[in-house]
Amino acid sequence: MGRQARTHNQVQRTKPRRESYDRVLIVCEGSKTEPNYFEDIRNEYRLSFVNVEVKGTGTSPRTVVRKAKELCKKARRQKDAYDSVYCVFDRDEHVDFDQACNDAIRAGLKLARSWPCFEFWLLLHYGRWRRPFARSGAKSGADQCIQELRNHFPGYKKGKEKVFLKLKCQLQEATANAASGLQDARQTGEYNPSTEIHLLVTYLQSLTGGV
Repeated sequence: MGRQARTHNQVQRTKPRRESYDRVLIVCEGSKTEPNYFEDIRNEYRLSFVNVEVKGTGTSPRTVVRKAKELCKKARRQKDAYDSVYCVFDRDEHVDFDQACNDAIRAGLKLARSWPCFEFWLLLHYGRWRRPFARSGAKSGADQCIQELRNHFPGYKKGKEKVFLKLKCQLQEATANAASGLQDARQTGEYNPSTEIHLLVTYLQSLTGGV
């Protein structure tokens, strides 16, 4: 076997290296919007894709939890368990939302939920909101939230790329707004609107001191 062939085979056998910080799994309800966002964070803070895995399901909250549990079991079988597993999904009008939350909690998974939708987290980059987003005619609360976001972020659409980078300069404000809103939601029991996405974002930043 020639030197060039040996070198090629050695490269083929080389496995991506896991870094010393936490190994994290993020399973998202959306197939593009949320995965794109968290992949941008991973790239921006130079987090290893071996340590931080992002999966999109494009389905319902319970499917997100079920997928997360399956991947956890697989990782444990391979003796490479995750340190933290997050399920990212929206309240929206999902009939299985409460059951999905209960399933995740019983399985020891972490939740990064949004009421009514992920776009509320993006909206918080532009100010504080505690007025509920409710269905009006053919438009759901999530539709109303997205429309409000477009008033501040013209051209926004589901699956848009580089959203994190476009809003990064307002991230500190958004985090403060989200924390304040979530505290009020927990005190009043009214979660519409609020989000837990900032908790996951802050955690990812902390892995390599990006905060």
